[in-house]
Amino acid sequence: QVRAVISGLDFGKKIPDGRSSFSLRSGIPGTEGWIAPEVLRDTPGNKTTAAVDVFSAGCVFYFVISRGQHPFGDALRRQVNILAGEYSLLHFKQGSHEDIIAQNLIEQMISTEAETRPSCSCVLKHPFFWSPERQLLFFQDVSDRIEKEPAESPIVLTLENGGRAVVRTNWRMHISSMHSDLRRFRTYKGNSVRDLLRAMRNKKHHYHELPSEVQETLGELPEGFINYFTSRFPRLLMHTYEALLICSHERLFHPYYPTHNAK
Repeated sequence: QVRAVISGLDFGKKIPDGRSSFSLRSGIPGTEGWIAPEVLRDTPGNKTTAAVDVFSAGCVFYFVISRGQHPFGDALRRQVNILAGEYSLLHFKQGSHEDIIAQNLIEQMISTEAETRPSCSCVLKHPFFWSPERQLLFFQDVSDRIEKEPAESPIVLTLENGGRAVVRTNWRMHISSMHSDLRRFRTYKGNSVRDLLRAMRNKKHHYHELPSEVQETLGELPEGFINYFTSRFPRLLMHTYEALLICSHERLFHPYYPTHNAK
């Protein structure tokens, strides 16, 4: 267990209830190398919003995850790079489920444009903070939701768009130990994201009925099970999460997505 105390972050000044910003004359100095670009520009009439904290937090997130790296480089060029929007997240590996999720969040948080950064409540709803149990429940809810959707429906088309990279051409090729078990129940299309989610859902529902060797391969619910699939298909969660934004207004998905008026 890691415990950390972060000090010297001068953006910790609380915005009063009913306000969403400070003027730049409010005397918020910030810490060099961690200051949002809109503060550095000091444009007359500009308002410093809570987005400056999101920017700084994004830098801190990356610093902690990468064990000491800064997204905007070394101390000498850091402020220049922040103003130019030039960052590097080379610590993250594109074959890692955890890294893909973290990169997605941090890139949004350190955006040069303050209005495109997520709110604090949106950050906290991001899959970066999801437990294995929550990830598995999300996959299950998505599969249930799209089970009866026509192949030409907007939801399915969005989910399958770009799916070849997600399923690594044919997902069945990457779960060989489950081939015979899958064939016993139904036909699955190896190039379909929807069918991969369906297979995951069905294996989860019938987990205790599976042969012991298949259970051992999949691992225990939920952590081992979810790791079995996300280690083989590291883009699956973020791809599915972004595709199902189209359904974020539905009650089923309220636990996973921020509300439209989230602050």
